[in-house]
Amino acid sequence: MLTALQMRRPDIAYFTKKQGRQGEDVIPAFVVQVLSETDQAYRIEEKIVEYFKAGVQVVWNIFPDAAVVYVYTSRKQVTICLEEDVCSAAPVLPDFSIRVNDLFAPTDGENPAPIA
Repeated sequence: MLTALQMRRPDIAYFTKKQGRQGEDVIPAFVVQVLSETDQAYRIEEKIVEYFKAGVQVVWNIFPDAAVVYVYTSRKQVTICLEEDVCSAAPVLPDFSIRVNDLFAPTDGENPAPIA
């Protein structure tokens, strides 16, 4: 629950150990959304606004078809990560980072994601 009326369920949510002890309706520190061609731009922006207003510190928007990750640490601070760029979850998880190519690397028997 981001507010008394607004609930969001990101694809991945990270809660700190301290947050895990706080009970229900805790705002995650880090969220990941995997987006598709059916996601509307204004809805994506709406979610980003809501996440940061609620206290989320880092948002990753992953676009698999384009093999790109948008890393937000605020509404004004966004890093667009491609290919060998490293996506970081700092300051929430300073030791968690991954190269875009590694994130989208195919597993055994799997075709790589198409790049638009």
